[in-house]
Amino acid sequence: MYRNDNIDELLNRFFNKDRMALARVITYLESYPDKAHEILKRIFPKSGNTYVIGLTGVPGAGKSTLISRLAQEVRKRGKSVGVVCVDPSSPFSGGAFLGDRCRMNAQELVSDDGIFIRSLASRGQLGGLSRATDDVVTAFDAFGMDYVIVETVGAGQSEVSIKDLAYTTIVVFVPNLGDSIQAQKAGIVEIGDILVINKSDLGGDHLKVQLEQMLDTYTRQTGWRPPIVRTIAVENKGINELFDEIERHKRHIELSGILEKKWKERFKNRFYNALEYKILKAFYDKYSQIDEINGEINKVLDKKEDLYSSVDIVFNKIITKIKEES
Repeated sequence: MYRNDNIDELLNRFFNKDRMALARVITYLESYPDKAHEILKRIFPKSGNTYVIGLTGVPGAGKSTLISRLAQEVRKRGKSVGVVCVDPSSPFSGGAFLGDRCRMNAQELVSDDGIFIRSLASRGQLGGLSRATDDVVTAFDAFGMDYVIVETVGAGQSEVSIKDLAYTTIVVFVPNLGDSIQAQKAGIVEIGDILVINKSDLGGDHLKVQLEQMLDTYTRQTGWRPPIVRTIAVENKGINELFDEIERHKRHIELSGILEKKWKERFKNRFYNALEYKILKAFYDKYSQIDEINGEINKVLDKKEDLYSSVDIVFNKIITKIKEES
């Protein structure tokens, strides 16, 4: 159903800490691009104060339970927290279960005004995040949340987009899942500022040794060596130590000037992503159906032309057409 709220009234409630208004703003940012631009223009100047924590890892590592415990720890320390859970979308129906909140202690979390949880569908976006994720983080930021925790879909080793969004990235492992070669593969492990071995009651000594050996193979220019924290999220064990490490990393990047650089880099990436999206949308809206494209595709299928030559031909024709129209 299309929503048509009065944006001035909605944002007035939003800036007065109305949680229902926050929920409605997020809905617009996720599903109504025409309204999202107007809303972001108004809330963006109020952002830039929250601390973003990213949490990623393989499916089944206990990320959702870990986040629920982490959110409770944040509240114990007198701070507010927004949680963004990204769920994978079906490649066939486009729908998503949005079931992360089912694994969290919803009763306790939802009744706390200092915690707000929102699930997003990835909608086919690669890298473990939804296209609207950063916009939703901005909404939490402008609303006044001290921390925002972003949970990715758990896509595996290539799920590294979270590093462009989060200031502290946590990678979650579980014992007895994969061999030593698997643990040392580049990508998802190397983005971690903190490594967590969850479900450590199942073991974890051997995994900890493997991770330490992997950390010995490279040195970060920042001088930060990712600590390895062992947790049992369902029993709330190790959560206090984990948040202490988050705070330690936060102080490290603040004092070294890295946090400001991360913030600027985050919005630079966001700018280019938004620009790329608009360019692609403009292309598909205006040029994707031109006859030259179908003709060149048929040439490639008939093996009369190679793919890259055909792409060059179409690209040059589009550029020529743009120049003629300008």
